[in-house]
Amino acid sequence: MENHNLTPRVITFSGPKEGVGKTSIVMNLALAWANFQKRNVLILPLDPMCRSEHAQLLGLNPPSMAEIIRTLGRESVGALGVLLKGKIPISQWGVGVLPLSKRRSDVAKMSPDIILPMLSRLSQNFDIFIDVDPYFPMQVFAFDISDLVFWVTNSNVSSLNATAGMFREINELHFPMSKFEIVANLYDMPGAVDPKEVEKFFKQMGKDILAFMPWEDALPAYANQNKILITEQPNTQWVRILRVLLDRLAVLKPAEKQWVSGIASTDFSSGSDMLWRPTEKDDSAAAAGPASGAAGQQPNAVRVDVPPFWEELKVKVHRNVVAALETERVKISDDPALNKETRLRVDGIINGLLQKETATPLTREQRVKFINELLDEILGLGPLEELMRDPAVTEIMVNSYDKIYIEKAGKLTLTKYKFRNDEQIMQVMKRIVAPLGRRIDESVPLVDARLRDGSRINGIIPPLAISGPTLTIRRFSAKPFTDTELIKKGSISQTAVDFLRACVKLRKDIIISGGTGTGKTTFLNMLSSYIPEDERIVTVEDTAELKLQQEHWVRLESRPPNIEGKGEVNIRDLVKNCLRMRPDRIVVGEVRGSEALDMLQAMNTGHEGSLATIHANTPRDALTRMEAMCLMAGVDLPVWALREMISSAVHLVVQLTRFSDGTRKITAITEITGREENQVLTHDLFKYQQTGVDENGKVAGYFSATGDPPKFFKDFETHGMHVPVEMFWTEDQKRQRAGR
Repeated sequence: MENHNLTPRVITFSGPKEGVGKTSIVMNLALAWANFQKRNVLILPLDPMCRSEHAQLLGLNPPSMAEIIRTLGRESVGALGVLLKGKIPISQWGVGVLPLSKRRSDVAKMSPDIILPMLSRLSQNFDIFIDVDPYFPMQVFAFDISDLVFWVTNSNVSSLNATAGMFREINELHFPMSKFEIVANLYDMPGAVDPKEVEKFFKQMGKDILAFMPWEDALPAYANQNKILITEQPNTQWVRILRVLLDRLAVLKPAEKQWVSGIASTDFSSGSDMLWRPTEKDDSAAAAGPASGAAGQQPNAVRVDVPPFWEELKVKVHRNVVAALETERVKISDDPALNKETRLRVDGIINGLLQKETATPLTREQRVKFINELLDEILGLGPLEELMRDPAVTEIMVNSYDKIYIEKAGKLTLTKYKFRNDEQIMQVMKRIVAPLGRRIDESVPLVDARLRDGSRINGIIPPLAISGPTLTIRRFSAKPFTDTELIKKGSISQTAVDFLRACVKLRKDIIISGGTGTGKTTFLNMLSSYIPEDERIVTVEDTAELKLQQEHWVRLESRPPNIEGKGEVNIRDLVKNCLRMRPDRIVVGEVRGSEALDMLQAMNTGHEGSLATIHANTPRDALTRMEAMCLMAGVDLPVWALREMISSAVHLVVQLTRFSDGTRKITAITEITGREENQVLTHDLFKYQQTGVDENGKVAGYFSATGDPPKFFKDFETHGMHVPVEMFWTEDQKRQRAGR
């Protein structure tokens, strides 16, 4: 089965974590490819754990690279093409295996300068399939020499978040993303993220999904029996979809191999021996200190705006300040008034300690800077405090200890601010969540909360966040935007504002739809300001963000489960409860699950004029998502009944969109006009028409009515409200009327 006239292919299979099913894909695709190409395939497991699953499945007992080198000597690597001929056993299906090593202690002795010459020789007789776990140096080595990478992931949040972090690093290393093909494995497992959401996730990274692989019951059983699915049941759905990967290989045009990698020999297996190294730290590791770059440690961020002893002095003074606070029994409070008093006391303590540091003199300006930075670390959010003091900053994103981004005027910018290390980020996270009765650690690695000023925070740490603790702070204006300000910003037209104000007063049920960061909460605040003062409003939110101006307002906020998994109060529980609170209006901060059904029932049973937001890209998507969320409630409703409920409950969908220049605009105001058979009918009343982009990169366009008033137009007159029909005319209609 050997075809020597083909350009060799090197294909890597990797993913964000172990257990995603890539080895099953490697094995089955290797057999299919060997049969298709009539050329032997060699599987190379780059595995520091030295597992032998590939060889066991094929019924082989191959030598390892380490054994070959030990037997032949490194000086014989160049002649391996001759020496290895017939030495690597090949299965009946034309597939062989060459493990890195069979002993973990030998992995540390392997390096690219040993492996690359071997692969160069072996590629003359084999196509090479590399199976590599998310061990970063080995991953990068494999990516360097591969023609194609199949990135195998599961459709769950942890795998997707890990993928996002790894792809950022891959992109920073300048790998072409065209080299990567995404395979979503086990996409139909219970609890998996919806395939459309997975597609959207990768679209944001500029990638399409090559294939969705289903769960296959026979795979685990065959693995235990050392059988391979494609040889036992070649007509299963899983194998049929595997042919998509086979077709991708068939059209691949491999480049001429250079057999070089950017991974240095010293880096390739660095840390692999951590798996069996004694827990006691050796003297050399201890002496190297944090700047050595050992696994799990990070060097301090180098700053050029301060003296070289700055960080060392800060650590020393910080430690002494904490001791002084304990001695004086000074408590750090979450109350801003008490914190201000504490800040003055700590300021004095730091200044006194600096007076004693004669060996590390600071100028007056440096002293002020030093004290302010240390105060922010001890009493606040460290380097984020200065950003929090800037009202123009709307979002703060800590991607890693040395990469802090902000959103300002709709644009993302990398700032100069840095944490010392991951530990400092963790301290800030714990300081934020502790007063709220929350915790974040390895047992609870994900938290949503809010700061005293109303800012919403999301923290996620390892093992979920592969690149280290990640913190996101969504900030809101202390005073909600008014319609005048939104009109001035070009987010909406005066005509559309007048119409929506009248609809809120007419008690029409309105859904605000948009993607992440489009300004849904801001717009919901603005709409809620039109609710009359004599009505009782109950708001329901996951994390309290709304800032209504009315007096008669009750706020409800969900509660996550405690560490024992008990005590959770979700949005649906709150929506049900607020119906017993005699609300005139129900405002749901964000509908994201089964509470959609309860909200629709409330809208249909005397709670007209309710408002809510939903994540969707178009008004039609918003209705589809609402339908899907109602089905999550577990109620056995026929589709026609569900759509009838939606069409009778929801009157308007307001669509928000964030454009490339960072501006946010209302792009559609859509009326729900009823139901015809199984279709919910909609009609756009107002639209934003983009005409292009100007020379400054700003989006150009205009707001326009579509020509027809809403079906409920006569309701305005019935309720004594004057709404001119002319506001719904197009410019052409206005000109025609004026010409009569």
